[in-house]
Amino acid sequence: VLILLCLAWPIRSLGDCAPGMKDGSTCTAVVPFTNANPWVDSFKLKSRSFVIGGKSFVISQAWEERTDEDPEPTGMKWTGAAVWDAAVVLSDFLCTRKALIENKRVLEVGSGLALVSVVAATLNPKVIIASDYDEHVLGLARKNFEHNVPALARQERAQARQLSWGSEEDAASLEPPFDVIVGSDVVYREEMFKPLLKTLRLTMSDSTLLILAHRPRGLGEDKFFFWLKKEVDVVEFLGPELLPREFVHSDVRIHICRKKNPESSS
Repeated sequence: VLILLCLAWPIRSLGDCAPGMKDGSTCTAVVPFTNANPWVDSFKLKSRSFVIGGKSFVISQAWEERTDEDPEPTGMKWTGAAVWDAAVVLSDFLCTRKALIENKRVLEVGSGLALVSVVAATLNPKVIIASDYDEHVLGLARKNFEHNVPALARQERAQARQLSWGSEEDAASLEPPFDVIVGSDVVYREEMFKPLLKTLRLTMSDSTLLILAHRPRGLGEDKFFFWLKKEVDVVEFLGPELLPREFVHSDVRIHICRKKNPESSS
């Protein structure tokens, strides 16, 4: 089945339009749909459409609702306000590896608006839990579940739950361990690295698969992965050249990890 979506885009350059049109007129051009449209400020859209794994998704965003006064434990007011490229890349990757999710208990850490969890919900997990620290963000995640996978949301196979990194109580409430833990762009602030690592310890077992997608931004990510690799083995690494072409410019990469065997730990 071939799915082709196109956008009608206004063009204001006279040279791009049909002969005889007056200067200042507008016409439209039909262009192929892309999840990474360079002509739109996607962050500021109230909702954003995606085609991933041959399915269509609509994700509500909240960038314009944020103010400088909003309290943010991360220190960054835009976390959980929009869908970032790494979430799209990770979602697309999971669709190519459906067996990683199928019949598994899956946790997304730092889910934000939960695109990754919404897409994973279509891959037949036992349960998918989108987790974040902020109830407002979790409300949007629930809305996105209800809009895109309403049956799974009603069955509570797609849930949005509170999880503050480093909180033993929050982690225990999710009934770990999980078969798979995923996260996208969760490595962006150094003071959050150790709480995140603690949460991963609390929610992983020896057999848990950890899949992290991130875009390097020079925010100390190397330190996080240095610490992480003391506890896990990276069993597979995908650089941007192996990921969807429309996001090569984002330099997103994916780490797939498992806990180290005691014999391999130094």
